[in-house]
Amino acid sequence: MRRPNSLVVWQGASLIDGAPLIVIASGLRSSKNLKTGDMVQTYILRADVSPLAAVKAGADASICGSCIHRGAAANGSGRTCYVEVGKGPETVWKAWQRGRIPAAGAEPVATGRTVRLGTYGDPAAVPADVWRGLLAGSVGWTGYTHQWRTAWIDTSLRGLVMASADTPADRQAAVAAGWRTFRVALPSDPVRLPGESVCPASAEAGKKLTCAQCLACSGADGRRGTIVIAAHGGFAVMANVKRRAAASWSLSI
Repeated sequence: MRRPNSLVVWQGASLIDGAPLIVIASGLRSSKNLKTGDMVQTYILRADVSPLAAVKAGADASICGSCIHRGAAANGSGRTCYVEVGKGPETVWKAWQRGRIPAAGAEPVATGRTVRLGTYGDPAAVPADVWRGLLAGSVGWTGYTHQWRTAWIDTSLRGLVMASADTPADRQAAVAAGWRTFRVALPSDPVRLPGESVCPASAEAGKKLTCAQCLACSGADGRRGTIVIAAHGGFAVMANVKRRAAASWSLSI
């Protein structure tokens, strides 16, 4: 029997606000994501509402917390998140709703593969043991969290994921708290701070490596140093990025 390409690896309450969530691992046979390479992708989704509807209602807070890239809580306007919610997340959720994605069994599902923790959604919304179980037998992973400042976060996640930093001050605070960081630089920010390396999968680095080849973003237990990438996304996202950068610059003078 052919192995499913997607499996539900967890279902439970969000650690952010208690809402019902599912975690779906996709690309179990192969993934065609050009930036990340052939990695198992993981989607953290509301179980009771579609990803697009969640963004419009502000219910995506259950999976993304207070991440500034969500945009306005009322309707998602002003989003600077590069994830195209109407594509991967919505497609995966609808397939699950139609009963096309079964639950995983007890056997490891990512043996010999690299894994992207939180293709959509924040890994901190899910118990850390879920990720450790998924990574059993894997050969590497990447992951990021915006929840590193919160009092409730499981600090063992520092060994698995990077702290998402949105400003140089964020990066400094996260490093001081024991995290490795992945900073998204606005056009008004320094391109590179001391101790940072430019993401080799980025356009500005010439897309030298895919994430699956690099695997630098594997938390405090991974490579030394911190990573930076220029803000990126589609036309609407970049328009919002430029507005945010302009506002940031005006506040600093």
